Amino acid sequence: MYLGIDFGTKKIGLAVGKEIPYDLATLPNCPDVFDKITKFCQQERIERIVIGMPVFASGDQGSIAPEVEKFAQKLKSVTKLPIHFEPENLTTQTALDLLQEEGISPDEIENKVDQTAARLILEQYIANEEDASQEAL
Repeated sequence: MYLGIDFGTKKIGLAVGKEIPYDLATLPNCPDVFDKITKFCQQERIERIVIGMPVFASGDQGSIAPEVEKFAQKLKSVTKLPIHFEPENLTTQTALDLLQEEGISPDEIENKVDQTAARLILEQYIANEEDASQEAL
């Protein structure tokens, strides 16, 4: 099972899955977030963590990239799990669009947008992983 993470300075979205990911939770980005993520990893039997790395179409990393890397290093030290970065761009906006299309209320969108973005990151990672394995055959 994989854990997908959409990192934000205020909130962190989580999704879980290996073939078909699903939204898990949105957590406030505060000091105890590492303990909460570690508990999720134990409960869900997580094998690896996939964190969205903001990358522009030009290939340049977004301004938040150093914070994402710092977060990933600390998370690796507490969970002892492998961390993978998945290049992502505009996943939060895509998640917002999807939730609006589903007719979800603005309050519920606020609560779900980050975990939906995490699911999109994880779906992209899994698709790219499958493409890579198919190319190797």
